[in-house]
Amino acid sequence: MFSLYLHLPFCHTHCTYCPFAISTDLSQQEAYVEALLREIEAAPRGSAVGTVYFGGGTPSRTSVALLERVFARLRERFAIADDAELSIEANPEDVTSDAIEGWRALGVNRVSIGVQSFHDDELRAIARVHDRVRAIEAIRAVAASGMRTNLDLMLGLPGQTSESFRETLDTAVDLGAGHLSLYMLDLDEKTPLGVQVERGRVTLPDDDLVATLYVDAIERLARAGLAQYEISNFARDGEICRHNLRYWTRGEYHGFGLGAHSFIGGERFANTRDLRRYIDAAPHARDFHETLGADEVRREAIFLGLRQTSGLHYARLVELCGQEGIEWTERGLKDGWLHRVGGSVAFTPAGFLQSNELMSQLF
Repeated sequence: MFSLYLHLPFCHTHCTYCPFAISTDLSQQEAYVEALLREIEAAPRGSAVGTVYFGGGTPSRTSVALLERVFARLRERFAIADDAELSIEANPEDVTSDAIEGWRALGVNRVSIGVQSFHDDELRAIARVHDRVRAIEAIRAVAASGMRTNLDLMLGLPGQTSESFRETLDTAVDLGAGHLSLYMLDLDEKTPLGVQVERGRVTLPDDDLVATLYVDAIERLARAGLAQYEISNFARDGEICRHNLRYWTRGEYHGFGLGAHSFIGGERFANTRDLRRYIDAAPHARDFHETLGADEVRREAIFLGLRQTSGLHYARLVELCGQEGIEWTERGLKDGWLHRVGGSVAFTPAGFLQSNELMSQLF
């Protein structure tokens, strides 16, 4: 089935590590939603939809009244399945009983909460608004509502130690989340935090420590019943994010909103990241388009397959890479950065840490 992504870019503050298309000008929300509705209205009618994902930005900053209008337009244009996965990203400070009730009434059944850390000094270092107490309250409230819960956590934050990270991980597990996304801080040099690090004003944890903690996290989460299924994602039985799997298996999806990307019929396209231009021009606000050739398809098949712990079927790898793929696999199995998963080859935890460099050998 088809998937939909809706980008809601508004945030209370701009986190110092964030490179995404966002805006802190909340006065533009209504004009933005009008543009979003125009873009949705211009989409082909009737496609069957299995997942809908509201990302950002901070979608929980958008009022339930405005979200109602977006959901209504989506249901007019698309055949959203009765059992569709409907996700919304939220920050802890926005999670209230009224918000939860409103999201549930819209059909939302999965909430992804941007926690990042359970240590207040680490949260302050990246300009997060919430603190540990508020994050815990939000997670408990969403879990009690019956909606599935994902927690976003970050590894490699300023001031983070092995003890603080392990405590964050243990807290997340103890709160009973069904899904965890664990991202290693990857700074864009243009972000405020990237500039501070470049100028020596902020120090990040040592790369070797981050690597050790990542491998340790995989083992700790597995013992707690959260199995890794992708380089950054872990889930309990039955709680894998179906929307994310669409991306990693090259399924088709249509993105709406500022900077949103789409993949339909072998073509990729994306909207402008300029808020004013998007509001004025939607649904004609695209600034990127490409038709994938055979080499691009090959690269994507390798990259996306090997991001998953299920790996890439060995026969498919040989088909894509020939003798080079055979030799690459032999090296990986010998050196310990690959292992066999049934008829597939997949990265080990140590392999995931070098995955971009290792996969580039196949390109």
